[in-house]
This record gives sequence, C-alpha cells and structure tokens, in this order.
Amino acid sequence: MDERFPLQYQIACIILTALFVWSFSVSREPRLWRRLFQSTFSKATQFSVNKNKVIDESLKKWGILIAMGILVADVGCFVAGVTYQSRMDAKRMSADDWFHVNEQNRIQGTAPGAAGRTSLP
Repeated sequence: MDERFPLQYQIACIILTALFVWSFSVSREPRLWRRLFQSTFSKATQFSVNKNKVIDESLKKWGILIAMGILVADVGCFVAGVTYQSRMDAKRMSADDWFHVNEQNRIQGTAPGAAGRTSLP
C-alpha cells in the first residue's frame, strides 16, 4: 500500500465527494427530487401546493447546509490523507532526532535574514 496517500483516505474522499455532489444537486433542483420521492412513497390524495412549496424551500436550505458540511469533511479528509506520511514520520522520530530538529529551527530562526540566504557570505 502506498504510504503517501493511504487507501482508506482515498475511499473516504471518493464517498464524501459523491455525497457532496448528490446533496448539492438535491439543493439545486429540490422540485425534481421531491416529485421523485412523492411518486415513489406518497399517495396522490396528499397533494398540496403550499406544502410542496414549503418542502422545496426547506430542501434547498438544508441541502446547501448539508452539502457544505460534507465539503468541509471532504477537504479535511483530503488534507489528513496528504499529510499522513509526514505525521507518521514525526511519530517515529526519537527524542534525539527531535532535539536536533528543534536546535536547527532555533538556529535558523534567530539568525538575521536567514530565511533569504542559502549560504554564508
């Protein structure tokens, strides 16, 4: 298995992206989805124009909110997958390795203009 972007993160990103697209399409065309649902599960005697309009408005509002929540989770999962290898490398470092990394960061951070220079003059 490739450690740079593990399979479980890839699968989660694919599923979350599909859920985002589906929930966003429901919020964009609520009337189509409401009619599909009503034709499948409702009786014809329960038809009401005002009730259907309220349902459509509610589907639009909640569909957008749910889609944005899924998008945030999808981006979070993607970032977690991309940073997986560096997080695992950091877990495997010994205390001595951490000391050397912190020492290098301290030296580079206190030197004036160290960020722009690659070598000493």
